[in-house]
Amino acid sequence: MVIVNTCGFIDAAKEESIAAILAAVDFAHERGARVAAVGCLVERYRDELAAELPEVDLWCGLDATPLLAALREAGSGEEGAEGHGAAVPLPRRLRPVASYLKISDGCDRRCAYCAIPLIKGDYETVAAAEILRGARAALAAGAKELVLVGQDTSRWAQPGWGGLERLLAELKALEPAPFWLRLLYLQPDGIDEALLEALSRHSVPYVDVPLQHASGAVLRRMKRRGDGALHLDLLARVRAALPGVAVRSTFIAGFPGETDEDFDELLAFVREAGLAVAGVFPYDAQEGTPAATLPGQVPAALAFARAAQLGEAVDDVAAGFWRALVGRSLDVLIERGAKAGGVAVGRCALQAPDIDGRTLVRGAVVRRGQVVGAVASGSVGYDVEADAGRRNP
Repeated sequence: MVIVNTCGFIDAAKEESIAAILAAVDFAHERGARVAAVGCLVERYRDELAAELPEVDLWCGLDATPLLAALREAGSGEEGAEGHGAAVPLPRRLRPVASYLKISDGCDRRCAYCAIPLIKGDYETVAAAEILRGARAALAAGAKELVLVGQDTSRWAQPGWGGLERLLAELKALEPAPFWLRLLYLQPDGIDEALLEALSRHSVPYVDVPLQHASGAVLRRMKRRGDGALHLDLLARVRAALPGVAVRSTFIAGFPGETDEDFDELLAFVREAGLAVAGVFPYDAQEGTPAATLPGQVPAALAFARAAQLGEAVDDVAAGFWRALVGRSLDVLIERGAKAGGVAVGRCALQAPDIDGRTLVRGAVVRRGQVVGAVASGSVGYDVEADAGRRNP
């Protein structure tokens, strides 16, 4: 069975998901396998998808029960090997370097542009015992980094047990201990002094905070708080607690009612904020969200042009952040090893897996999953170049 995990958050992700389903159908059916489509796109549009794509064998949204039942049924039978000749050898599974731990799901914030509550429902926490169980399994499998994820990680708490401060401490105290702990998607109004103190003691100096805009007027229409001045104040507090921190954010350009002045305010903020990386998106109206029917819809071409201009500004600012690392000692977690004379690929603590740049290490004979000390020697875009085997004080 070929399983396609889909996304239904924005139109580009929907289109990519459908293309992946079609490719999987061609691939699988030629080989006598079945196709299961799962995930958020299926959760929201199951009936429409099933009508349009009857060649998919199983539709399964966020409840994995039907998929697990189908896999158990397939595993209990004997057909397959005899009907298709020799069994296909499975590739050796690589030991994990980083492992994601979901600590919450869904969202209660009801930002005007966001379809997540329509897909996943209200905010729910994952129990501390389940998180810790997943962490132990990941570490036992070889993971060196644990990445905590959710739509709103900064508000995680379990009544009668504690909040993020205790959770981070418990994760850091596991045996074997994670080399790095990282949190993704901390909503700005959830970052208080207690959380910053916990991050400074237990996590890497990395904060992922979706600011979305700097114009107070636009943020009110988004049903969000803050403005550029408050965002800068927050970043100052983050940097005071976590010296050298890499700050990642996301922004939406072309939100309904965004004026030239609003966009100029966002540009000015980005140029002052000193971000290490940011995702930039043109506004993408999603059916069922309040923003889709707001007056003042910005033409798509203008939204794309503004997003491109904002992306260039982010790139310029971020380049300065990464250039400033030259001469600094770094610990690099290796994701692709190297032999003598080769270049290893990994990440420093300021880079999250999958979404950020990489660190290229020369002069190290090193395997996947090892940590090597190096000194940054240059940068190319969001990637860092480093030399292994020496460290500056």
